[in-house]
Amino acid sequence: MNNKFIKIIALIAILSLVILNSGCVASDEDNVQGELPTSEDNNTADEITDMVQPITSSYSENDSQNTVYAIKGDTILVKLTENPTTGYSWNLTHGDGLKLKEDNYEQQEGTEKLVGAGGFHQWTFEVVDTGEQNISAIYMRPWEEKTGAEDTFKLNVMVLEEDELIKGTGTIAYLELEGGFYGIIAEDESHYDPINLAEQFQNDGNMVEFVAYPRNDLMSFHMWGQLIEIRTITEVSE
Repeated sequence: MNNKFIKIIALIAILSLVILNSGCVASDEDNVQGELPTSEDNNTADEITDMVQPITSSYSENDSQNTVYAIKGDTILVKLTENPTTGYSWNLTHGDGLKLKEDNYEQQEGTEKLVGAGGFHQWTFEVVDTGEQNISAIYMRPWEEKTGAEDTFKLNVMVLEEDELIKGTGTIAYLELEGGFYGIIAEDESHYDPINLAEQFQNDGNMVEFVAYPRNDLMSFHMWGQLIEIRTITEVSE
């Protein structure tokens, strides 16, 4: 009787071990499944490949006192006329969010052998921080005192976060309002009024893909859609 009881106990113990081991295997499999990428992770990967690419923008004396827009990673070139043979040069300062990468003087092409000929001073900046940045310069002889009559240059740079940009696909539309203008009707029916739509894209009915800065600081007399400044734009084949 005792032997039979012992066998029953042993059988129960064996069955218990089998059940416990099965539970452990199921638990391990659950953990592995939990580490697989979710649909949200996959969407994030897609968003990364769709990130806005950095661009290079160039500015000269003609852009002085203007406000321009950029995002981190962009390159800004400032090119100002200079003639060091006169003793004059540009004394330039810039905001902390702009990293100076290059500072070069270039002789005007074709005047290398001309005594007293001038050229251009060019600065290359990398945009490294968001917020309002600025570039200021004064043209003077370093050993002279400022008089207030010197030529100056100032550029305000508004550096936006990438998620502040407007990105979309839409159709170019010619509106016969206020003398006529071209707008963009996005796929979601949003209306955009670009302040700098290049002539090559001013074709009624064309599909375009664009990235733009919102220009909420400006007022539009068209009263038709949101004012934007085109950053990049490409034509899309239907």
